[in-house]
Amino acid sequence: MPVFARCFSLLLVLILTACVSDDRLTSQDLQSAELDEGLFNVYTLDERVLFEIPDEMLGRDMAVMSRYAKAQEGLAARGGGDRMTANMVVQWERRGDRVYLRTQSYSNTADEGTPLDLAVQNSNFAPVIASFPVEMDRDGSTVVDVSELYLDDHPAFSFPRERRADLGVQAFDGDRSWLEFARAFPENIEIRAVRSYDAENPPSNERGGTVSFEINHSMILLPEEPMMPRLADERVTYITVTQTDYSRDFQGVRPHQYLRRYRMEPKDREAFERGELVEPKEPIVWYIDPATPEKWIPYFKAGIMEWEDAFEKAGFKNAVDVKVAPTEEEDPEFSLLDARYNVIRYVATPVRSANAGGDVVDPRSGEVLRGHMNMYHGLEERLRWWLVSQVATANPRFRTTELSEEDMGEALRYVVSHEMAHAMGLPHNQRANFVYPVDKLRSPDFVEEMGHSASSVGRTRYNYVAQPGDGVPPERRVGLWDKFAIMWGYRPIPEAETAQDEFETLNRWIVERADKPWFRSAHPQFGMDVEWDPYRMTEGISDDPVKAAEYGMRNLRTATEELMDWVLSEGDDYYELETHYLQNLTQWNRYAEHAAAAVGGSWTHHKRFGEEGPVYTPIDADYQRKAMAFIDEHVLQTPEWALDMDMLRRLEHAGAVERIRAYQELAVQRLLNHARLARMIEHEAFLGDETYHPAEMLDDAREMVWREVYENQEIDTWRRNMQRAWLEQAHYLMHQAESEHWQPPASGNLRVSSNDDPPLNADLHISQSDIRPLVREQLQQLGEKIDQTLEVGAADRMTRIHLEDSRRRIDAALR
Repeated sequence: MPVFARCFSLLLVLILTACVSDDRLTSQDLQSAELDEGLFNVYTLDERVLFEIPDEMLGRDMAVMSRYAKAQEGLAARGGGDRMTANMVVQWERRGDRVYLRTQSYSNTADEGTPLDLAVQNSNFAPVIASFPVEMDRDGSTVVDVSELYLDDHPAFSFPRERRADLGVQAFDGDRSWLEFARAFPENIEIRAVRSYDAENPPSNERGGTVSFEINHSMILLPEEPMMPRLADERVTYITVTQTDYSRDFQGVRPHQYLRRYRMEPKDREAFERGELVEPKEPIVWYIDPATPEKWIPYFKAGIMEWEDAFEKAGFKNAVDVKVAPTEEEDPEFSLLDARYNVIRYVATPVRSANAGGDVVDPRSGEVLRGHMNMYHGLEERLRWWLVSQVATANPRFRTTELSEEDMGEALRYVVSHEMAHAMGLPHNQRANFVYPVDKLRSPDFVEEMGHSASSVGRTRYNYVAQPGDGVPPERRVGLWDKFAIMWGYRPIPEAETAQDEFETLNRWIVERADKPWFRSAHPQFGMDVEWDPYRMTEGISDDPVKAAEYGMRNLRTATEELMDWVLSEGDDYYELETHYLQNLTQWNRYAEHAAAAVGGSWTHHKRFGEEGPVYTPIDADYQRKAMAFIDEHVLQTPEWALDMDMLRRLEHAGAVERIRAYQELAVQRLLNHARLARMIEHEAFLGDETYHPAEMLDDAREMVWREVYENQEIDTWRRNMQRAWLEQAHYLMHQAESEHWQPPASGNLRVSSNDDPPLNADLHISQSDIRPLVREQLQQLGEKIDQTLEVGAADRMTRIHLEDSRRRIDAALR
């Protein structure tokens, strides 16, 4: 090699070495960096974020949570504080001169050190989601540069793939993104960054072609010793985590369900075992967003503290507490997104709702480490709608567009209490809404003592049964089931060393209360195909849902007929009138759903072997007929109370006919629903004449819908629309309904071929069931009656045109 070439090569090596040396982290660099001490030492050096990971933290489980701190308008469905993506569990692992970040799953486990543990590990390899070169070894710790993880476009810490597709995201722009802060605390790390993306369809400010947001990433150390889990039981519904323990004493594979709940341990165990109320080692403390309007803070606090009594039933005093969080000026280190704190976030958004839950949950045990509640500003409007449509008829103070501070505060208190239940692990328990005798809900003394529902988490709203003059208080409170559920889920059982050891005691607590309906629970039913238990429907009350709906309709008629007087003042536009009117129609549909669920339905009472009686009891035939009579009078007949032309022409030039058609079409579809008919066919197969036959129900429905044909009367616009809906649903059942439209209870599988719990039932095969023959008979009978009516002469021209068209539709359906 020529001398010049050798000199050039040597110079190049020296230059490259110098460059590498310049990038290498030194002790002087760390000394000049901004340091935050905590779970890890976190260093901020220019635009770099460095973690100094202690050796004892390698291999420890940590939860990662990512929430929007601030979001561009329209980006996060529920504004700042909304979760960007699902949580995950990770571990840091060092191998040689690199550190790896790996995700962990605890869906499958086995006793440590056993052959089954090895088998589980072989089938559940932990994905490696990031790799970092070791920047520096220090005494008992490793320094790595995690800047790319948090500040570049790493898929686990950036905008989710599905949202990118929705918004047409093209590229991440690092020049418009930056680090806000990196902070360390004893049990968590908090990283906040601003991120910007080029996008074709941004949610707002379209001209800018940009999506930007501020994201807060939390990394939370999970307990070294997991909390002892508590086995779930369908008789006391809880939100759960699922885990398959392959070391379980069971010949097969069956997952465990564990309660999601806070850790609640007695500070003085001896006093607890003597039966004294004791303080917990760690109370559940909530922090209220300082952005919350000051006037609502006392009501938010009351909603949290209402649960104190429930925890006393579990053996604890001072188990919950609530504080107003400091502002950034008062405490720069405090953050509502800090994973150490349970927070009630007040969000300026038009969303008319609220939500809450365990935000960080240990998947090994179900322990809730952090709860998060969102209270959306738009909720106040929805509360006013409910109060007017359900209880203003009996409570004149709600006949307004501006509730008093006390009344709105009380309504918000109920919502906070309801959402608090979700954070503690309780799901919607509709069953506990339908427990008290319907006429008792009109008694002030009874409601004052018992409430109008046994659960504030049951998604019932207000006591629509109470009538004017009853003097029944409308307020909602924590109910008997709520207190029992907290006791059942949170009371320690000191003698138990494993979750299985607790079963005998937990089972006894259930069985000794099984005769009281207010201690029962069941998951809610949503969706026309699966609404078969009136006691599991949303927003209903009393042990007689149909009679309760009758009372509700009395109130609703008045609330609609008087609406203009209640919500309009001189000079108002018609916004309030329109929104309240539409809410009243929604309430009307709720009552229709409650009644329809009884037709072909069953009552649910979850039991275990050894308890007497069935879990599912078919509803008595007479009660089903009572429900049909309600549907006829209040749903299928034209709702004249909702058709005040003076009111409607203030809102629209047209639209009422189509609106009522849509609601009545839903009613017809519920009755001629293939799932309902299949259930009724099965009830008839087992019960014979003791049940409401499907043919009888179809006869009744046909005569209700087509009453004018049987009485040779004029058929008006509203009824013609509904009758065509009947014809279309019949046609659908005859020609279009397929088995994939329903995953029922239906008929038995030939074999078990799934790794999941074996289902009892296969899909409905409608072409082999009695459904189409039954519907064919209905079409034939209706066609014959229409022929007779046309032969003697229809009542008017439009009736004739409609019936001739209907006859053609019947012929098409019968082909």
